[in-house]
Amino acid sequence: MRSGRQMLKRVMAAAAVLAAIGTATQAEAGSVQRSVTNRNVSIETIVQFGNDVQPVTIEENSRINIARVIQIGGTGTVDATIIQNGTRNYVNVIQVGGTTNAAVGQSGLSNIADITQVGNSTNALLLQIGDMNTGAVRQFGRFNWLAIFQFGR
Repeated sequence: MRSGRQMLKRVMAAAAVLAAIGTATQAEAGSVQRSVTNRNVSIETIVQFGNDVQPVTIEENSRINIARVIQIGGTGTVDATIIQNGTRNYVNVIQVGGTTNAAVGQSGLSNIADITQVGNSTNALLLQIGDMNTGAVRQFGRFNWLAIFQFGR
């Protein structure tokens, strides 16, 4: 578990550096992906930046699931889809682009989702099934769409 925390700290530090870079040109586009998965814990971090940001899909099925997606795109579309099935699920999505789309589905005893979107058009769908559900969505754009569904077991 200790090495997992150390790797998470390193990935978070790398994400902060990449986010600080700001808008990158097409030639400078890049991405970083780190993951640790076993039966008990699944941790996945994806950082993308540049004008050609690719869609992200994460599916985690461990007891504890942690997913973090940071997408800093140009004027195009950025997409993230995250599905988590476990006892404790945590998602953090940060998106910047012309159109931002995030879909998060969580099923477990404790579900936490935090989504931040900046773009001309922002779209988010959050589905949480569990006894303790927490969801926060921040959208900064001209055209914002959001749907949150939270159900107890």
